[in-house]
Amino acid sequence: MADENFHTFIDLGKTGIRGTSFNKETNKVQNHIELKINNDQLNNFSNEENSLEKLIFNLEKKNGEYLNEISLMVDNFNILSISMTIFKKSEEQMLNNNYIKYITDEAKLEINKNYPSYEIVHSIIKNFFVDEKIFFELPKNLNHDKFAVEFNFILYPKLSLENLKKVFAKQNVLIKKFIFSSYSKSIFYLKKISGKKKKIFVDIGFEKTCAFFFKNEKLQQFKILPIGGNHITKDISKILKIEISKTEEIKLNFNNIDNSKNLKKDQIELVKKIIFARIEELLEISTLFFETKDNLKNVKLVFFGNGSKIIDNKFKSSIIFNYDIELLDENYIDICLSGLDLVNSGKDAFDNKFDSKNQKKGVFEKFFNLFG
Repeated sequence: MADENFHTFIDLGKTGIRGTSFNKETNKVQNHIELKINNDQLNNFSNEENSLEKLIFNLEKKNGEYLNEISLMVDNFNILSISMTIFKKSEEQMLNNNYIKYITDEAKLEINKNYPSYEIVHSIIKNFFVDEKIFFELPKNLNHDKFAVEFNFILYPKLSLENLKKVFAKQNVLIKKFIFSSYSKSIFYLKKISGKKKKIFVDIGFEKTCAFFFKNEKLQQFKILPIGGNHITKDISKILKIEISKTEEIKLNFNNIDNSKNLKKDQIELVKKIIFARIEELLEISTLFFETKDNLKNVKLVFFGNGSKIIDNKFKSSIIFNYDIELLDENYIDICLSGLDLVNSGKDAFDNKFDSKNQKKGVFEKFFNLFG
């Protein structure tokens, strides 16, 4: 039996692999599995493949049907963000979706020509311009002499995507769409945060931080910053000269650090200084979309991701950063739900899908793997 009843999204994180199957008729969560990845497994690709095989097997068993295709949510240090504006003079065309699709295809052709080693993962329309007037949605019934569409394209290295396709092909699973998970989560949470017109969403991950600047609900820019929660762990480990595993435990129990029996008083104060310094650095570099701090008065900063938990502690009044900040308590199911929401919402301009050829197992072999 093929995967006829469910949409399945898999999130490949640095500290865990998560899979969620949604009922195609109701879009409700049917089954969810999360497998943790230990620090000693992070650079062991074979262990990650074993975890992935286990996750797929258990999802198939829970769903009662074969997992033939999925949407894959991934992050990558080597992501590119390319902005492009396509200008058109009046040629009597109506401003409709077919015309926008034609312009989008033209823009994609230019991207593919100039970045042959990259693949477009997301095509985002930022703004429309009609005779130099800006619109955030496609204007209707307007006469125009000049028309333009401003795009943001998010690109992944082709080699990385091909390697991922091969890994899933070993499990006889086709990747029908790649999703930049930090982007999909930001779009998802954007609807939950009301108030200011300008918002910055900051996803603090294991070894990197992604920051997205939205204006009037439209993505304007994003940055990938080479610092994450694991850098705090490494700092403490190096300065205090203790093992990484023990350092991680100290960080996770930071709220109770004053009661620690394993650290001396001067070590406790040193840990606080390290953590506060790194948090302030993360807060500062997350606002580099603006030239001066004065511009931040009307901006909402929203932090999420595993690494953001370190900000939410009883000592945060000691952090010198007086801007409008909100911390989201991230639910792992929400990560995959954000992918489903992005696919269903049409936020990508004329969706990009990835075709991949993989050899299917025979019916009886799949049957025994599923129920054996």
